[in-house]
Amino acid sequence: MKRNILLLFIIISTFLQNSHAQRDSTTTSEDNTYQDMLIKDMDKMLDLWYVKKEIANSNSVLSKMEDDTLGVEENDSIIALELKRISSVIPIVYNQRVKKMVNLYLSRKRSSSAILGMAQYYYPWMKEIFDKYDVPEELVYLTIIESSLNPQAVSRAGATGIWQFMYTTGKMYDLSVNTFIDDRRDPVKATDAAARHLKDLYNMFNDWGLAIAAYNCGPGNVRKAIQRSGGKTTFWGIINYLPRETQNYFPAFIGAYFMMEYHNQYGIRPAKISIPTAVDTIMVTKELHLEQISHVLKIDLQELKTLNPQYKRNVIPAFSESYPLKLRTKDIPRFIELQDSIHNYDYDTYFAPVKAYVNVFTGAGTSSDNTKKKYHTVKSGETLSKIATKYGLSVEELKKMNHLTNNYIQPKKRLIVGYEYVAPAPAKAPADSTKAAVESTEIVKEQTGRPEYHTVQKGESMYGIATKYGLTAKRLAEYNNITNMNVLKVGQKLKIPKD
Repeated sequence: MKRNILLLFIIISTFLQNSHAQRDSTTTSEDNTYQDMLIKDMDKMLDLWYVKKEIANSNSVLSKMEDDTLGVEENDSIIALELKRISSVIPIVYNQRVKKMVNLYLSRKRSSSAILGMAQYYYPWMKEIFDKYDVPEELVYLTIIESSLNPQAVSRAGATGIWQFMYTTGKMYDLSVNTFIDDRRDPVKATDAAARHLKDLYNMFNDWGLAIAAYNCGPGNVRKAIQRSGGKTTFWGIINYLPRETQNYFPAFIGAYFMMEYHNQYGIRPAKISIPTAVDTIMVTKELHLEQISHVLKIDLQELKTLNPQYKRNVIPAFSESYPLKLRTKDIPRFIELQDSIHNYDYDTYFAPVKAYVNVFTGAGTSSDNTKKKYHTVKSGETLSKIATKYGLSVEELKKMNHLTNNYIQPKKRLIVGYEYVAPAPAKAPADSTKAAVESTEIVKEQTGRPEYHTVQKGESMYGIATKYGLTAKRLAEYNNITNMNVLKVGQKLKIPKD
């Protein structure tokens, strides 16, 4: 009898040990998957143009910095003591989860250096916004976990921007998403929304650790975890009942916080990222393409896109209302002086392709003239939100294009997801009419002559005006002492050569 009981005890003990080992193995695997996701985000951030530009500089910190694949060799007690020295209302502790995340950010030296460099641009004004809403300013470090400070980041689930807002949450905090604009990509608007959202979450749970958890997985999951834990009201009290990603999310925040506070002690210096800090905003009253601004003002297009990431198609859609444009402060006077010329610069080239999108955006319907519909065939498991994100649309726009009354879609259904501009074929004159047309033109010239002046109209270019009078653009420009043929102003008078 005793032998049987002993045997049963051994069997149960072995089973429990194997179960714990399997669970620990699964936990470690899932933890590593989350760390891999953070590393992937950091690697994407290194591909941003201004970061790559700094890496290419042979004298920069980034070009010389190497990751420490061996990780941090610091004594646990030292890291714990350094964390304890941080003064914060955030409930910071040190344990093995936190240790892994501290090690992650201190070992990925190049990425952390780039983040520190971008933080010098983003964090001063972000902290001002958080202070306005009485939210702890150190919570801006959540952007390191969310996106590695990449305003163009888009997750597999469709979360977008530096704060990774989902479409519905963004709408709750007045972030517009449409054909041309995604406010989730606007760091200023998204930061304002994030501050309000975090404040609302804190008011729900009265604990910043739980507010941080709820930012990641939603307040519903946090409430469930509180219930399952028997009513505990701290992050560490409910951690085992939270989704796996969220169990690592708060420790990752602490790891990033540690890096921001103690990077110098571990040989990580901020990179000199060339995002302009002396910037200002001007309201634009006419539709513009960022490339028009780039060409006329001779500003790097990538710089314009970095300062104005909310414009998805590089179009400022000021068709009927004003929109903001952020430029270096020194460029604002030049923009004001040349804004008509910017608007007129190759207008048809930039706006003919987006003609159909303009109609959708302004609610005027879609024109079939010179436009071709683009389609997407729905795959199993796809949602309207996922499809809309893929093609740079909002869910409402996608529904409007396809006359959908609800969000239900069946696999294999073809959805209109946009329009392509098809340039009209040039009209072909009959072969025997060419000579007659030339002769007719000559007769008109002899009878009436050319006008003395031409007044520039909206959308006209030097080439178009010159062609109208049988001239080359170069001849017309030289006759008017114009050195830059791309700069014309509406109402400007051009003198027309008689010869």
